[in-house]
Amino acid sequence: MKPFRFCCTCFAILITGVAASANAEERIWLNAKINNQSLRLCFDSGSGANVLTPQTVKKLGLKFIPAPTNEYRPGVLAGDTEDCALAIDDFAVCTTSFLVLDAPAYLSTYIDFDGVIGWWTLSPNILRIDAVVGKVTPLAAVPKQSTQWPQLSMLPLTNFGVLELQIPHDDRTNGVLRIDTGSDFGLELPEKEWTRWRNSHPNAPITLDTAYSPSDGFFVTQLSWADKIAIGSIVLTNVPIMRTGPAGAAHWGAQYEGTLGLAALKRLDIIVDGQNGLAYLKPRSNKPPDYRHNRLGAIFVPTVGHSKQAVAQVVKGGPAYDAGVRDGDILLSVGKIAVTGWSADWRSQFYLPAGMKLNLTLERDGDKFETTATLRQILGPSPRKK
Repeated sequence: MKPFRFCCTCFAILITGVAASANAEERIWLNAKINNQSLRLCFDSGSGANVLTPQTVKKLGLKFIPAPTNEYRPGVLAGDTEDCALAIDDFAVCTTSFLVLDAPAYLSTYIDFDGVIGWWTLSPNILRIDAVVGKVTPLAAVPKQSTQWPQLSMLPLTNFGVLELQIPHDDRTNGVLRIDTGSDFGLELPEKEWTRWRNSHPNAPITLDTAYSPSDGFFVTQLSWADKIAIGSIVLTNVPIMRTGPAGAAHWGAQYEGTLGLAALKRLDIIVDGQNGLAYLKPRSNKPPDYRHNRLGAIFVPTVGHSKQAVAQVVKGGPAYDAGVRDGDILLSVGKIAVTGWSADWRSQFYLPAGMKLNLTLERDGDKFETTATLRQILGPSPRKK
């Protein structure tokens, strides 16, 4: 279950999890050691840096070097570690330093990892990225059959250091498609493309989720489902889609066409040839795996006027709306779980299987009321027509 997601343009770490644990299958884990000590690191092609949490730095006894200025939003501590020996199974040993970022306190209980390995470290290799099994594997050469798949050129590595592909257009211009294994979202679209898709699919289902990034801060985003959608020559079927955060989209400018997170990568076979700057992508046509999502159709977040309360944002026609919940209602409890602050205990209830009934206690204009909402499978393939 996924009560919270954490993604960003330089520290795209996905925070899923219920209570203190997370869905391990929604990350690509690496068997890694730093200075010969085993760690729980995940592969994040949307990060341009290797990152450790402050707790991991302390556990390893590494020297922390604070940054001279904080380039991130207030509350996010930026700094570096001293050089250390990094060893990853099936990859060469190297010496490197790590960026240290301290997530806001209200997110700390969701972090179930020691850090991430960014794209820069693994980029010189030929890799098979398998999001279905959650594994990245180095290859000696590109498999012969893969050379017949659709190909996209990789953008040269810059100081930003993330995995980006070029989408060629008929007018000889190129768009930018990011590959982000640090996000469990599907296809993220910039505002313009999201609006265009929504206008052409007015009856598509919608739910809400929350995300955090140092560039965007905390934000609420809409999610939907595309039975079929194309990014250049790549055609994806049965994939969740969403509107990306404003700051990330602004960084890439007009060339930015979207980001593929793990849910979208599960709809592809992908080989990345970092040696020759090519990516080979073959869409999958099999039945998609179930996409865990907010089945309530509402999210409850702090607002400027209610910074310590959970205030409703509701999708019209969703389960919460049908149960009488409206924008601005304050959530007091979910079942027997009191809502006294940001907690996975109550948020995780929205991600339970369809058919589950949630008893909600809310407050509107100073008056308390109770209602029952029945969770519904909002995102998923459209029923086949007979």
